[in-house]
Amino acid sequence: MNYSNSKKVLVGMSGGVDSSVAAFILKQQGFEPIGLTLKILDNKYKSKFDNEIARAKSACEKLNIPHRVLHVEEDFRNYIINNFIETYLSGMTPNPCVLCNKNIKWEKILSEADKMNIQFIATGHYSILKKNKETEDIELKKGKDLQKDQTYMLWRLNQKMLKRTLFPLGDYTKKEITEIGIREGLINPNIGESQDICFIPDNNYRKYIQEALPDKIQKYKNGEIVDETGKILAKHDGFFNFTIGQRKGFKVGFSERRYVKEIDAKNNRIVIVTDDKLFSNAMIIKDINWLSGMPMEKTTGIINIRYNHTGVKCKFEMIDSESARITFHKPQRAVTPGQSAVLYHEDKVVLGGVIEMVIE
Repeated sequence: MNYSNSKKVLVGMSGGVDSSVAAFILKQQGFEPIGLTLKILDNKYKSKFDNEIARAKSACEKLNIPHRVLHVEEDFRNYIINNFIETYLSGMTPNPCVLCNKNIKWEKILSEADKMNIQFIATGHYSILKKNKETEDIELKKGKDLQKDQTYMLWRLNQKMLKRTLFPLGDYTKKEITEIGIREGLINPNIGESQDICFIPDNNYRKYIQEALPDKIQKYKNGEIVDETGKILAKHDGFFNFTIGQRKGFKVGFSERRYVKEIDAKNNRIVIVTDDKLFSNAMIIKDINWLSGMPMEKTTGIINIRYNHTGVKCKFEMIDSESARITFHKPQRAVTPGQSAVLYHEDKVVLGGVIEMVIE
């Protein structure tokens, strides 16, 4: 496609400080930003998202730029919410934001940009994109503010997406962006950060699952809580009430603190252990996506096994075209199937995948 509107950029705007200031910075740089807000949830969340749309529209009015709303409720429910529930009921702990970034945010905003004959899109992520002069790949790198770095959440993006993306906030800190937002009157400083998962009120996963499938989960009541030898210690009201590393909710006391080591969804069983047995030496990841560079059979780097994980040195070895073994330099605590694992070379994202299996 020959994009004639080279100065126009479609900006994903949630109504928060980051995306609002991203649009401001782009305009200062000579671009012609157009705000686009994705309405992802249905009428059950009408007031929440009407407020976000209103804030995004207000920011665009102050910037004197156009604002549009794109309805994606059906796709969000089909691809994100349903996947979250299915994954949770398989005994894994999903990361819906990672899936949403690629399958909803980038795909929908890029599709809308194509309709408008616009080449670039932008978001308020604190990440940096840099072109590799040798390979001509676009590399995804950590932003200036390491406390707000969001590259972990972007590992599913591909080169086609990265080559059309702008990250105006990569060279700023959150404090600097908030100060700009307040100075320019783009935000209400009394509005806090958005919650981790937008479609789960108060981040209460357990309650959400029970309300979403009240009949189906009845069969998971009265499951077993066992130790690593298989000895039955107690009963539970559903494996979906637990996550790896959890130390509460067992309805029975122990002389030592016990933590969830494994969730056996098939047998409706929770395995609990003492803290020293919660560590693992390796894991298997699947659904691997190489962000830039040629795929390698073996490599080393720093692996992050959850958001805000400090990272650990590791050895990466491909098993087949879609899975690999990650061996940790030091044992890691509470490695959780279903979560994302992201491999870095210094500050660059090399690849990402989904944790499938933990290896002692």
